[in-house]
Formats: sequence, C-alpha cells, structure tokens
Amino acid sequence: MYSMKPPPENEIFISPITLASINTTNYEPAMKIARFHCNCKYLWLRELHGLSAFMMSNSLMEKIFWSIVITACAAYSIVNTTNILKEYGAEATTTLLTILPLDSIQAKQLKFPTMVFCPRNPDFINYYNVLEDMYNHLGYMENVTNFHILQYAMTGFGFDNANGDTFNETYKEKIRSYYLKWRDNRTQYEMFDFMYNKNGYTCMDLFQTCYGGSLTYNCCDIFQPTYAMLRGRCFRLVDDYYQNDTDEVSKVSIFFNNMTSPILNSGVLVKIATPGLFIIVRFQPQLVLYNGDSNVEVGIYPRYYLNSNDWNRVRYYQKSMILLPKSDGCSTDPIYQGKFTCFVYKWLMQLIDQYNCTVPYYKYTLPYLKDVPICEPDVIVDNFANISLTPSTIGYKCTPACSRIENTVQLTTSIDYDPDPSYMFRIEASFTYLEYEQYKEIRTTSTAGFISELGGQAGLFVGSSIMSFVQLFNSIFIQLYKLLRNYCNKKGIRVRLGLYKTHPTEPADKYYERDAALSDEPPYPLATIIEEEEQNIMDADELEL
Repeated sequence: MYSMKPPPENEIFISPITLASINTTNYEPAMKIARFHCNCKYLWLRELHGLSAFMMSNSLMEKIFWSIVITACAAYSIVNTTNILKEYGAEATTTLLTILPLDSIQAKQLKFPTMVFCPRNPDFINYYNVLEDMYNHLGYMENVTNFHILQYAMTGFGFDNANGDTFNETYKEKIRSYYLKWRDNRTQYEMFDFMYNKNGYTCMDLFQTCYGGSLTYNCCDIFQPTYAMLRGRCFRLVDDYYQNDTDEVSKVSIFFNNMTSPILNSGVLVKIATPGLFIIVRFQPQLVLYNGDSNVEVGIYPRYYLNSNDWNRVRYYQKSMILLPKSDGCSTDPIYQGKFTCFVYKWLMQLIDQYNCTVPYYKYTLPYLKDVPICEPDVIVDNFANISLTPSTIGYKCTPACSRIENTVQLTTSIDYDPDPSYMFRIEASFTYLEYEQYKEIRTTSTAGFISELGGQAGLFVGSSIMSFVQLFNSIFIQLYKLLRNYCNKKGIRVRLGLYKTHPTEPADKYYERDAALSDEPPYPLATIIEEEEQNIMDADELEL
C-alpha cells in the first residue's frame, strides 16, 4: 500500500474531481495565454489597433512610438468629432431645388390658382330693389340723398371706395339718422345680407362666357361668391379646377359683362344708343384680380387692375416651398397657413382691440369671430381712416407657412383694338408648362450621416467601432462583478449570476458551492484520496510481500 501526505496549509487544494469537470479542449495553450494575457482578458483591446499594438510592444521605444501615434490620432479625431457635433447641433441647412414635370398620365394636371375677381367699387348691386325698400321706410327723397345713404351703409359695412366717410359731421349725422330709420328693427348683419347677399350682383351679372381650352364652361359652375377685405362682393374660382394641358391648349379665357357703378362718381360714363335717344350709364372703371388660395380670406395684396376693353394675358409659375419647421423664416401656426390668412387676422384683431367689434362679411365665415359683435355703422364710418390702415402699414408682420404653394403672376396687357361691345373685360390665364419648382430645405447633416461621420472619425483615426465599446463595457462589467463576488464571498454571501464561464486563469472552484469553496477542508473525505499507511510485511530476505 502507499500513502499520500496532506497538502500544506498555505497551498490551495484542488479536488481531482473538480479538475476533471473542467473542459479545457477549447482553450488555447497555457503558454500562449500567459504571454498574451492582457489581449485575451480584455477583448476590447483587439478592437483598438493602436492600443493593442502598444500593449504587446516588447521595448520601451515601441511603446513610446505607439503612444505618440495614438495621442496624435485621438486628438485629431476629437477635434473633428467636436466640429461634427457643433454642425449637427446647429442644424445647418441647405436648399434643394428641383423642377418636377407632370409626366405621368394619372397626374398630368396642375391645380389652378384661385383667381378672385372683384369690381373696383362696392356699388355693383341691384339698387332698384334696394331703393324700393328704402322708399317703403323713408318715403320719397331725392336720388342724391338716397345714394348718400347707400354710401354711408357701404362704408359702415367696412368697404372702401364708397366715400361715406367724406361727409361733414353735420351732414353725416343727418345721413346716419336716415339710415337707422331705414334699418328699422333689422340688425346690421340683416341689412348687409339684404343689400349684398340678396340684392348683390350674381354670377350671371358678372361673367359672360368662360372657356377652358376648347371647352365652354358654365361660369357659375366654376366660380362661387366670396368677400374680399375692404373691397366687397367678389367671385372666386373653385378649388378643384385643374389645368390638364400646356399653355394655349388648356388656357382659361373669361369674358366679363358690363358692370354698372350707379352710385359712385368714380364710375365711367358710357353713352348707350337706343332707338330715339341716348342713355348715359355709369360703369365700373376697373376689375380687380386677386391671386388667392383655398382659404376663405382674401386680403388686399397682391392685386392686379384690369382696364375695360383691354386684352389681359396672365401666365402662372408655381413653386412648392417645403421648409423645416424650426426655420425662423416660416411658421406652422394655423393663422399663418393661408396666403391672406394672417393679413386678414391681424387687421381684424386690430379692429377688435380698438372697437370691440368686427365687420359683417367675415362674421359667420371665420370661427374666431363667433362671439364678436358686429360694428355699428357710425363706429366704422367715423373711424374709417384708421380702420383702413392695413397691417402692413402699421408694422404687423406675417410669417409665411413652412409648407406652401406660391403662384407667381406675369401679367401682359394690350389695348383691344377690335373689342366686342358685348363684353367689357377680358382675361386669359394658364401655366406655360405642366411643371412646378420645388424648393426643399434639408439639413446638411442627417441623423444617418451624423452617425456615419462619427463612425468614420473613430474608425479612421482610432480604429474603433461600436463593438469596441461593447467589449469595453463588457470588460468593465466583468471586473465589477468580480469585485462584488469577492467582497460577498468574504462576507459569507452567496453570489452566482452564471453569466460568464470560468477562464483557465481563474480558480477552478469558482462556480462550486460556497461552503466547499470557503471551507478549510477538502470537499471530499481524505480517505477517498489518501489511504492509511499500513505495516510493511517482510520476508526473510527483507523483500516486501
């Protein structure tokens, strides 16, 4: 029999069973592990080429060389990364211009601008019906007085060019008393509705003929009534009208009837010959064209005056503006979305702030005027010089919408030397080509580009990537776990997360029971390993049996 001595107290006892349980077939040789221990233990060093070369350098000169290279590359990378971060934080932008032709059959059409046509003066009404109603309330009076009452009423509704504010104070008060007597028990809005909605000019009164290319349209099917700020009753092109071919092939041609202006002295006097006599009629001096949009508001700019018996040619050029919401030059507020929305809103807010009332023609078309009363005529007439001061005059600013469509107008006018006496105004309008310009504001550094630039700096100068940082944090977590485990083992607290396999350089009993790992005794009885020493039996020749 043989005997084994117990291991010394200052040596670590490793059970043979424990050693047998370790699978070492997948590990590198022990000498190789010992030589490159840092490279194996901290895997993230393999991702940093310069740092791994520094760690594996065997001479001081090599370490100094790699230290200089690593420091220079890291410094240059930090400077470039700082500049990239500043540029990304500043959100630098550029404008991308694209001309988009409408080539596809399904989309070979371009939405036509909202053309709004208004008589220059607000007195284009069925004044016979209006005067008859006035006679019923006031009795017979001279036409001059009747017309002055109508001028006072038009100015009181908030319409310019009626000259109801030009009377002296005494005569103005007299006309006011006549108007209130004529209004009787009706409200100010009911008077406005009676004069303009019920007795205002109609579509057939304004338009004579409408053409879309070679097609003849019913003008009343493509135009609808509206009201323009300070101007009066107008007609606007419907929102769903499209041009489906180029220029002359699909142009809009509109002929307008003679429009009377019987009340105001600024009208044009025209002699009309009838059998046996001449009739002198006063007509509207000009027709006003507004370049509008889909919103109900119609401001006072931009506008174009069309003279009677002139040939007017309008060419449109469309631009699509798509700006970033954070841009200082645009806004996403609903008040600023329309072409005239902000302009009219500022003007109405000025009116409300000063007089706590509004004009009747916007009362029931704009939701923010729902609870605002309508101004009495004397309020507007007495202060019309101040009320007609538009926001642009008194310094109000309107920021355009970030996403909008702009239609540029090019107007050509020529005298019509052979006019048809049946019409008074004439206009032709179209897009030259079925295309539009898109101005799109984009960031010079997108999120994807920002990540790419950062990765390029790190990869080019430092040789690192996302995986390098993953390996680094992984190594840090392992070291923290080791410190925590050792601390807990000393305190007698069992810690076993089971996240990492035992490395050959670590104790073999790392993941075994704490009692066995901390016990001064081996995990199995010594009798199973060390047998008791027996007496040797010798024969006569002193040979062991």
